[in-house]
Amino acid sequence: MNFFAAQQRARVKTRRLIVLFIAAVLAIAAVIYLVIALALDGGAITGGGGGGGAGGVGGGTGAADLSRLWMPEVALWTLLGVSAVVGLGSLYKWSSLSAGGSAVANAMGGVRVTPRNAGPLEKRLLNVVEEMALASGVPVPAAYVLPHEPAINAFAAGLTTGDAVVAVSRGALEQLTRDELQAVVGHEFSHILNGDMRLNLKITAVVFGILMFTVVGRVLLEFGARGGRSRSKDGNAGAVMLAAGLGLLVLGWVGYFFGRVIQSAVSRQREFLADASSVQFTRNPQAMAGALQKILRAQNGSVLESPHATEFSHLFFATGVSGFLASLFATHPPLEARIRAVLGNREWGAGSGERGGSAAATPLTTGAGGAAQVGALGFAGRGSGTAGAAGFTAGSVSETGSGRAGDVHAAPSPAVSGTAAALPPHFPLSEAAREPSTAGGVLLDLLREPPPPAVAALDPAHRVPLAQISIGAIGALPPAEQDALVAEAQRLVDADGRVSVFEYALMRLLRWHVESVRDPRRAARVSMPSTSAFADACSVLLSFVTYAGRSRTLAPDAIFAAGAAALTGVARKPPALLPPAQCSFRRLDAALELLAHTPPLAKGAALNAVTAAAHADGEIHPDEDALLRVLAAALE
Repeated sequence: MNFFAAQQRARVKTRRLIVLFIAAVLAIAAVIYLVIALALDGGAITGGGGGGGAGGVGGGTGAADLSRLWMPEVALWTLLGVSAVVGLGSLYKWSSLSAGGSAVANAMGGVRVTPRNAGPLEKRLLNVVEEMALASGVPVPAAYVLPHEPAINAFAAGLTTGDAVVAVSRGALEQLTRDELQAVVGHEFSHILNGDMRLNLKITAVVFGILMFTVVGRVLLEFGARGGRSRSKDGNAGAVMLAAGLGLLVLGWVGYFFGRVIQSAVSRQREFLADASSVQFTRNPQAMAGALQKILRAQNGSVLESPHATEFSHLFFATGVSGFLASLFATHPPLEARIRAVLGNREWGAGSGERGGSAAATPLTTGAGGAAQVGALGFAGRGSGTAGAAGFTAGSVSETGSGRAGDVHAAPSPAVSGTAAALPPHFPLSEAAREPSTAGGVLLDLLREPPPPAVAALDPAHRVPLAQISIGAIGALPPAEQDALVAEAQRLVDADGRVSVFEYALMRLLRWHVESVRDPRRAARVSMPSTSAFADACSVLLSFVTYAGRSRTLAPDAIFAAGAAALTGVARKPPALLPPAQCSFRRLDAALELLAHTPPLAKGAALNAVTAAAHADGEIHPDEDALLRVLAAALE
């Protein structure tokens, strides 16, 4: 699955969203204008209003004169007024979502899960979210539970990977097995990786703006009802408000229609992509099919009780609202269609929610040079050449049944356990890294020289994943504490007068995550760099990875050539291997900054090239792993 191609498609859908938004505004303005025009000159319909005088048309014959309904000045002011109301409403909603994914989770009544407040089922959720994040190379998103939702559902929300959250309902926690929960979380990670999250929040803001007339209508109805109880002039004003409120509510149905059309038009096909991506991540199509089948059988299905469910319906794993209009403008394909798409022609019986034999691996889509698009950071599963680097191989998953505490500490699925990202259960320091109050201490201990005994005993391959867990946790700290932590970490890096690849990677990931949490609305301006600039940036990245691997089986030229081959047909100017003396971290920063502003497909080509170089000798050195994660973070 090429996620950078999916991000490019998301950019195209953003343009489609703008077109639909303009169409909605024009439709609402047209309806309001027609009402105003009829109120100003109702005779246009009856043909009266002018008698047989000079100004009359039709001489009282009763023929309609629709031309009198055209009032350019009224039309212009109506369009401006509607645009202002809808635009301000959308801007207000976008501002309220500026906190990123946490704003959505809080609106839905979610409770953040931390090791301190987690029960057995919540710990299982934390483990699954952590596994998928480390394997994909993104910061560990905050995990939320919707405690008052008995249905089976989930969502991912955020503006960037740095402020993303993954939320699941109480019903999903209690009714899904560990494999099924991992499939659902994998589905949500697809939305994180392929650029859906920011688009989803844009849709939320746009739909809210379109529904502003309904909101104003409700306010007028409330004030009108109060004024209507009075027999004074206020009573007449109350009647006017009631009439206006009812009119705006009726008008609001036009906005509701377009809002639902926008939600369904942009959302439905992405669910098939996310299901396929989840199967690719977990290598377990039966688990995804089992989760979907349990929704079909569950008493509450996937319908959520939150009053905000309609507003965020396009974010959910499965349809979160019910009713005739919900089915007419469905934001998700039918569950049966999704199950058939996942399983193909495979037989699937009543017990399919559990693993029945080994699931066939779904082949990866490869890009230029044959580099696996998703295997870069672990989703390729076994055979990616990283298991040796991790020094850890998990055993088979032992399912103990839906919702039982016994499977909380089961080993990760094979797709995750065979990677450098995997951490063994009960890993030293991992609990401290997950807790916001102690995560900063873990980060600082990773930078100390000499290291504390617990850090000194770590396998080098576990240092970056442990740092990523800690960095994800500190997003819950107040800004002042985050700033103090960054300053102290930089002091430790500068203490010995030199910077290692690990120190560079940790500091860059830390600063990027803090900036993302602080200002999740920021978005890099996208522009295609010149041929020379793109090739130079790739040269720097490939040179760093070539020397970082310190391969004992391949010469640097061969490693670099493997990466450069992945750029064939993409970069018009071939990259060149730089001497070690020219590989400074300042040049690496500049290269990452340039690539962060390139279009998604160019980012994918760069990541493919670096991945191919890192995998050239069949193993991943911890420094190569660190550089890959920095690149993945920079490219979002």
